[in-house]
Amino acid sequence: MSSLSWSEVFAYHRTRKGIGRQSLLVDRGESGYRNVFLPDGRILYQGEGKRGNQEPTGGNLRLLLAQQAGTPLRVFLRERPGLWRDLGCYRVEGHRYSLLLEEGRWVYWFTLAPCGCAEAPSG
Repeated sequence: MSSLSWSEVFAYHRTRKGIGRQSLLVDRGESGYRNVFLPDGRILYQGEGKRGNQEPTGGNLRLLLAQQAGTPLRVFLRERPGLWRDLGCYRVEGHRYSLLLEEGRWVYWFTLAPCGCAEAPSG
């Protein structure tokens, strides 16, 4: 897998937010979100919203609808500033809404499962 520049990722993702119309951005905590990479290849993806209880709106609603419809989303991993890797397509396999004790607020956790998808975006 080759690395992509931010401009290549942005051409596909089209937003600076983590949850786009057809793709997601993941990192290893640099954004302040706590994505968890599971040994089986799945990703626990923390929902959108860094303060207060997360709501089923915006990107969170987009992921809830993608789960319901079975719509795959392309996932891009931030390897380091300005450098990204296309992880391919994932489906939202499930979600839970739970209390994040250390922050005293409710957040969504979406389980993303690799599913493969069509041709990778080109830069």
